[in-house]
Amino acid sequence: MALMTRGLSVVVLVAALQVRAAPEALRPTAEVMKDLLAIEAAGYHADKVDRVRMDLTAKARAKPTECMPRVYVAWLTLPTDDSWNQLKALAPIFVENPWVHYGMGRVYVKWKMADQARNELNQVLKRDPKFYPALTSLGDLAAQRDEASEAEAFYRQALAIASDDPLALTGLGQLLLKQGKKDQAMELLKTSTRAYPEQPGALAALVPLLVDAKDPAAIEAAQAVCELRPKDAAARRQLGELRFAAGDLAGAAKEFERLSRLGALDAALQTRLASIYKTVGNVDEEERVEQALAAQEPTSTVHNLRLAELRLARHDLEGAEAQYLEVLARDPKNLVAQLALVKFKLEAGLEFEAVERLRAAKALDPTNAEIGTQLETLENSFKLGNHQLKGNVNGINWAVIATLDKLYTERKAARPALAGKIKIRVHISDEGRATAVDVLEDTVKDPVLVGHVYFRFRDAEYYERKKVEPVVEFELGGAKKGK
Repeated sequence: MALMTRGLSVVVLVAALQVRAAPEALRPTAEVMKDLLAIEAAGYHADKVDRVRMDLTAKARAKPTECMPRVYVAWLTLPTDDSWNQLKALAPIFVENPWVHYGMGRVYVKWKMADQARNELNQVLKRDPKFYPALTSLGDLAAQRDEASEAEAFYRQALAIASDDPLALTGLGQLLLKQGKKDQAMELLKTSTRAYPEQPGALAALVPLLVDAKDPAAIEAAQAVCELRPKDAAARRQLGELRFAAGDLAGAAKEFERLSRLGALDAALQTRLASIYKTVGNVDEEERVEQALAAQEPTSTVHNLRLAELRLARHDLEGAEAQYLEVLARDPKNLVAQLALVKFKLEAGLEFEAVERLRAAKALDPTNAEIGTQLETLENSFKLGNHQLKGNVNGINWAVIATLDKLYTERKAARPALAGKIKIRVHISDEGRATAVDVLEDTVKDPVLVGHVYFRFRDAEYYERKKVEPVVEFELGGAKKGK
């Protein structure tokens, strides 16, 4: 008996639904379509969509026996699975309602399910041949399948009924654009997007047409695309380049920064962004971008050279020197970096290191008279003599003691308190040449004396034919010299 009762209640429920599903009076097609487009538009605006959803849901609950409030709820998520499921549930109950089948047809068009789309849309047109939204969707379906003549016919049928239908205008405009009829396409797309701005595809097609026509509205259209598709990197790049071309450097920089946050800012645009910050005098941002570029382009020296300039401008000598050294690590033949380091070494009182840099610079530009003169002047100041020392380490050591004594005596006459220690390490190759000399200690603090020691050992020829690193120490001012 209980089972029979449950079966009876199901029959009663179905009967009740059928009664409640009696055809409801429908508003004019154009009015409903305007509402549906407004709902679709809300989906593009995060600040509106939740409020619209709550409002539509409340209206559907208030009128549970009516179809259209539930259609509006489904429309908010068109063309998702969720919207299709909602419309599918309404179809057998509200059989006569054209908006249910039109909605399902729209979903099928988006899903590229041609047979199902035609079935739903033709059902609507069979009952009402002037239901222009279905004609527009059939045009979209034909265009999707590259059936241009059929698509154009459907769009023009729809526009013959509703000349201001933005979806038909868009469809026909994009179709004519494919056919190379740019002027006609542009006018249709401009009209369509003015009537219904939330069409990112139509706007994206319109932007290059406006650019070609030198219409300043191109920037506004490109901005609209980015607002509707905030994660569309191509649209964001296009907007940035349009702003840059228009001389709006601040606006271009903002778009390129947004593009960077999308992970789509290539080196060419980053370079342009750095140039923008340089032009507007935003040093901190320029440096940040140049640092990123230097890291991304490990063989380039351009960015490190600019970073060195920026750090020099704010008197960060250590930072600038580090950048010039990085330039030479990437390109040992970079004359600009070598000469910049010469200046740093001279300002720091490290004349012997300046000579090393000048020698490297002269090797890069042997005919540069200015470099040659500066190098000769510095080398002469160290009293190196005209002959190269040759011998073993011990013999060269004693030879240096002799010339250093004489030079020290001359220097001490002007500075009676001159005294201290000079300690160096010589790196000798198996070919008997010094590959480097390290100044381990210098308490004398006389650039001429330390330079003399440095280069006498640096330029010597050693009889040792093996890699060795002897340490040599000189104490000046009364103590025993040489070790």
